[in-house]
Amino acid sequence: MEGQMSEVRYLTDDRDYARRMELVIQLGGNGDWYVSVVPEGEGAVRGVRICTSGGAASRVPGLPKAIADAFRVLEKIQK
Repeated sequence: MEGQMSEVRYLTDDRDYARRMELVIQLGGNGDWYVSVVPEGEGAVRGVRICTSGGAASRVPGLPKAIADAFRVLEKIQK
């Protein structure tokens, strides 16, 4: 991934398990989105790359925009 990555997180309110999970959305310096679900407080190591050119952008055109919208919503509440 090129450049700096921005990250937002959403910690579930589900308490059915000993450890809660977090949704992590990262914006790569390359403009692609990276989406992971990790145990609370852990780094996002593995995830799904949502390409903004080719890949998801051409096969599932609304997906990159939906991820971008979710990122912005979470970003607003984390500031």
